[in-house]
Amino acid sequence: MHRLTRLITGGISAVAIAAPAWAGEEILYQPEPEWVEVADLPPADSHPGKPMRLVESQVLMDGGTVWEFTDIAFAFDTPEMLSELGTVSPSWLPDKGDLIVHRIELVRDGETLDVLADGARFEVLRRERYLEQRMLDGGLTATLAVPGLRVGDTMRVAYSVTRRDQALDGEMEWSSNILAEPLPVASGRIVVSWPEGQAVTHGAMRAGDAVKVSQAGGMNRLAIDLPIAEPPEMPDDAPMRFRLSPLVQAGTFDSWEAVSSTMAPYFSTEGTIAPDGEIAQEVERIRAATADPLARAALAAQPVQDEIGYLMNGLDGGNYLPQTPAETWRNRYGDCKAKSLLLLAMLRELGIDAEAVLVSTTIGDAVPELLPVPGNFNHMIVRADIGGESYWLDGTSTGTRLQTIAAVPRFGHALPLRESGAGLQAIPARALPVPGRTVRLTVDQSAGVAVPALFDFELTVTGPEASALRMLSQMDDSDQRDEAIRGAVTAAIGEHRQIEKSITFDDETGSATITVDGLMTTPWEMRDGRYRLELPYLPAATFRFNNDRARAEWRDLPVMVNGPLFWRGEVEWLLPDGGEGFTVRGEPTFEREIGGNLLVSSGGIEGERIAITQDVKSIAWEIPASELAGVKREAIRMKRRLPTFVAPADTRRAWDYRGADRDMLAELEEAYAILIEREDDDDAGAYNNRASFRAGIGDWEGALADLDIAVEREPAAWTYRFRASARRQIGDLHGALEDLQTAETLDPANPDHYTQIEILGQLGRGEEAIALAEESALVASNPDWGDIQLAYAEGWAGQKDEGLSRLADLVEFAAPGSETFNALCWYAGIWNLATPDTVPVCLKAVEQSAGGISALDSRAMVLFRLGEAEQALTDLDKVLAAEPGSHASRYLRGIVRFALGDDTAGRDDIALALSAEPALDAIYRVYGLVPPQ
Repeated sequence: MHRLTRLITGGISAVAIAAPAWAGEEILYQPEPEWVEVADLPPADSHPGKPMRLVESQVLMDGGTVWEFTDIAFAFDTPEMLSELGTVSPSWLPDKGDLIVHRIELVRDGETLDVLADGARFEVLRRERYLEQRMLDGGLTATLAVPGLRVGDTMRVAYSVTRRDQALDGEMEWSSNILAEPLPVASGRIVVSWPEGQAVTHGAMRAGDAVKVSQAGGMNRLAIDLPIAEPPEMPDDAPMRFRLSPLVQAGTFDSWEAVSSTMAPYFSTEGTIAPDGEIAQEVERIRAATADPLARAALAAQPVQDEIGYLMNGLDGGNYLPQTPAETWRNRYGDCKAKSLLLLAMLRELGIDAEAVLVSTTIGDAVPELLPVPGNFNHMIVRADIGGESYWLDGTSTGTRLQTIAAVPRFGHALPLRESGAGLQAIPARALPVPGRTVRLTVDQSAGVAVPALFDFELTVTGPEASALRMLSQMDDSDQRDEAIRGAVTAAIGEHRQIEKSITFDDETGSATITVDGLMTTPWEMRDGRYRLELPYLPAATFRFNNDRARAEWRDLPVMVNGPLFWRGEVEWLLPDGGEGFTVRGEPTFEREIGGNLLVSSGGIEGERIAITQDVKSIAWEIPASELAGVKREAIRMKRRLPTFVAPADTRRAWDYRGADRDMLAELEEAYAILIEREDDDDAGAYNNRASFRAGIGDWEGALADLDIAVEREPAAWTYRFRASARRQIGDLHGALEDLQTAETLDPANPDHYTQIEILGQLGRGEEAIALAEESALVASNPDWGDIQLAYAEGWAGQKDEGLSRLADLVEFAAPGSETFNALCWYAGIWNLATPDTVPVCLKAVEQSAGGISALDSRAMVLFRLGEAEQALTDLDKVLAAEPGSHASRYLRGIVRFALGDDTAGRDDIALALSAEPALDAIYRVYGLVPPQ
């Protein structure tokens, strides 16, 4: 709807940059000019579903003036359209031409109502349209809320805008997007006319064969019927020249050289710096500071960027004509033209070869395929040639310093402005000289890889991003600043807790630095019984090349390379036990060029630490489609070879910090204490975090103390469940049950009935357990799970045979992979009801995917009950090798080891299991599995 609104209220999107002379601020009301071919409205019953009944843009180019006639008719089919589209708002530039209103009509039931004849007139809005973007374009907007407009009416609006640009010396240019399907246009045209004597050239992009050119009556005529067929869809990663919206252009420039020579006189620097003026004094200051031309260029760019604000002044031809350097310096503001001319004058005064160049910040790679007209450019910068290299200096950017001056903007092509004329110049890609973004991360896990880590994070950025952070550091709104810091760090390392943070700016280097000290969850992951670390904070880890060229029509399209960029990651990871036993798999050191990017990595394990440095820098703007398959393969190969660091099998786990070993965690406890001290009175995040940490190391009393406060501050279902677990571990079964019931009240969709049934059984309330299980079975999404819970409730209520029979019936009709096999195996084992016939059921549970590790644990219980302690031990060893945190399995292994006569190992297993989960002792005593005293 937004695009339709723009078309009906502002006319066809036509970029015609021209027209002062007899132009005026007063709106003219006149009939359509004779050269216009006034179109008929399509019949009201034609083209259903297309409310844009007519869209006409007719252009006359003659004698340096571009006259554009717009005729639009819109059918108001719904009440919403009255609000959205009932106000007409054409715009024009009064220093370049006139706004001439021809008609405003309402077609109702076959009758045409003349709104202008009834006295309706536009009101001129004086407010600048783009003032929020620091732009004074001098444009005016006429607005009229069309009186009498009703649902069912068709409103027709026709007006003209004339343009003659002061800067073009009689030359003309005109451009317009071409409306395409599926835009709901019933009928429309673009018509461009010019006398045969006028040297007008024209061109179109992505318009197929829609453009028709003819001659008649001494006039040339270009016509396009609207809407044209929808152009083929293009991938977002194709260069812009393939993705431009359909476009038509016309102009009188015969070459880029003509554009260059026409615009060049306005950017002459001769005599623009007064000998004893402030600009001259600044130049002398720079001259005295260094004899290095490159350093001088950087010093010249700095005040233009940092001390001159941005304001585009388009008044009195200012869209193409710049302010003088003296005006810019005095006013302390200017647009890209003004800033470029000031910088150009300073560079030339310093003896540096430089010139102003026109660029496009959006369609730079497409410019060579467009008609040579100034309107293809939306920006100006300065190119300085120093030591055989070209340096592209943008006065409206920020952060240019000596170490960053070699950065090349992604503008594709530039048009140098020379009085003798110049052709387009490609702006080749060049690797950034210094990282635009550097992440330095030091992680201290000298206490162990299974517990949270202390970290020091530093993000340093240069260029415009640094200036944004500089502004952020000076903001009074600390919450907004802190949120920005958090977002930047989270993007690099994920979730974390911050203790200290800051933003600083180094004016000499033009760089900004975010520093954060804090706590992070350990990123080491347990796989196959070993802790493993894949460093996610380095550039190569996030490198992707998944570009799609599967469609036949896309296969020859180049792929844009993301750039210019240069990212560096430096990671130092302090390891426990002096790094002994830690190994690395993959390639920590490599250098590869992949898809227009250079990736360099170095480092590895160095004694007690991991040290890795990685760079990713772009070295090309795009790569041809012919290289894409190879690039994808190389990217996948590189990703597969990225280093993985592996901890020794016996590395300390979270539950290993018992007794005096808890002192190793003192720094972590101190960090949590600081976070809690700084926590707002109504926030529970720090308490929940410390509770998780304490629960992980078996400090359930400490976890419960934190959870009591967390529940009071932020009562939530998951917090109650967490506290129920803590209460159960310290033996408070009544409190645990109460918390679980409260959690169910808060979150009825996720009740933990299985745990409630166990606790009710432990409390001797078996009948309540059965009643809860029966209630749960009525609403269970999986009927089998409802029966399984009911069987377990029967077991806890003393009806063990009934529960066994229920599960046996389920198994008899169970499909392969059903969880009932494991349920029967476990039930028979814990209540000592196993027989030799139970073993095949356990085997099915192990063999089928639904069983997994838990099925091995269940079978171990059955085998032990049947007197096969050695086989049970084998299963339990496998479980704990894969899941060292399975403390129930460790407890059972202790019982098995006692039975096999290995009292020392059995005692160690049980002590370790109970230090992590003390509640196991009470549960296994109910099972009748009690370790010897």
